[in-house]
Amino acid sequence: MKKLLTLVLLACSGALFAATPPVVYQGEAGLHPAQVALAYLKDKISNPAGQFEYQRLDIQQRSQGEDFTHTQISVEIKGLMDDSVANERYRLKMAFVDAAWVITAEQKDHRCRRGLKGYTQKLCR
Repeated sequence: MKKLLTLVLLACSGALFAATPPVVYQGEAGLHPAQVALAYLKDKISNPAGQFEYQRLDIQQRSQGEDFTHTQISVEIKGLMDDSVANERYRLKMAFVDAAWVITAEQKDHRCRRGLKGYTQKLCR
């Protein structure tokens, strides 16, 4: 009986641990998901002085149905001053955990000026 109880407790604790989303970045309480995304990407979208070298920054937020505790933010940096990479895109999955938004996954890709069509993770020529 003691072994069975131990196994049940271990199984339950493992399930709770698995349900906790991984944390790529922890936002501050009270911030909107887009604010958390910009805080996380600040070094990627501007230099320390706040200057940037692109033409447009597009931010989109998407949620599924009526689940407003999970969202995906897409940040597209368009018109880069680069001869091979035209755009960069960051897709961030987020969850509302303990009164703050947390980034649980990140995917980065880019669009080449020539050659490959659409967004890719392959090198541009």
